[in-house]
Amino acid sequence: MRLLSIGEVAKQTGLTIRSLRHYEQVGLLEPQRTEARQRAYAYRDITRLQHIQMLKRTGLTLTQIKRLIQNTHWQARDVLKMQRDLAAQELEKAKAKLSLLDEALDCVSAGEPADLSTLCNIIRMGDHAMSEEKWQKVWDKFYTDEEQERWKAAKEKLGEGAIREQEQKWPALLARTEALVGTDPASPEALELVREWNAVTQAIYDIDPVLTESAAKLYDNMDDWPKDGPEPPFSKEVWAFVKAADAALKAAEQNQ
Repeated sequence: MRLLSIGEVAKQTGLTIRSLRHYEQVGLLEPQRTEARQRAYAYRDITRLQHIQMLKRTGLTLTQIKRLIQNTHWQARDVLKMQRDLAAQELEKAKAKLSLLDEALDCVSAGEPADLSTLCNIIRMGDHAMSEEKWQKVWDKFYTDEEQERWKAAKEKLGEGAIREQEQKWPALLARTEALVGTDPASPEALELVREWNAVTQAIYDIDPVLTESAAKLYDNMDDWPKDGPEPPFSKEVWAFVKAADAALKAAEQNQ
């Protein structure tokens, strides 16, 4: 039976060599070795890779995947149940989107002025919640498997309720930020705005401070996002303004 090199597996599966090596490091794969100590992948390894990728799409961490596929009593029913649980989570996100839209409709029905930018951001945020597959392409491009594991672990610890609460704050916050782009990032309004940005994101960074730099790397490189990936949740101009305001805030705090 023909064996494949790590380069051939990477080329044919679309996975990176780094990911294949990481799967081996964490005990998910055990490829054979040639006399020259080169990795050689057999049929069972490719089959295992299929299981890993399928389970990753259900939202499981690599630790959970390892525990599942090492279980000798593993059955397809287990994967189906996990996929059902994932679908239930997506349904909850869709309900949250409907709730936001209902609130906006109530304002309009009551004759209150509605901010169009806020409404657009509500729709945009809802669409992002429904495009996990597109976002995964961004994660895979910029985050190592270890970084993705850290994000998943932090989100699990934070909890769905807290995450939904954060998501509901973003539309109005983004609309206010867009309105300030082009103004002085050191103004009192800008400094107060960036304090709110930091307050919304701080909860997950308190769980894992390393994620602060990880998030910055993602948005510092929006031009390099995959073409078939999601639309960024805000523009490069918004991100540049927020970074400038954050720098101004830190400078002001140091001078106090």
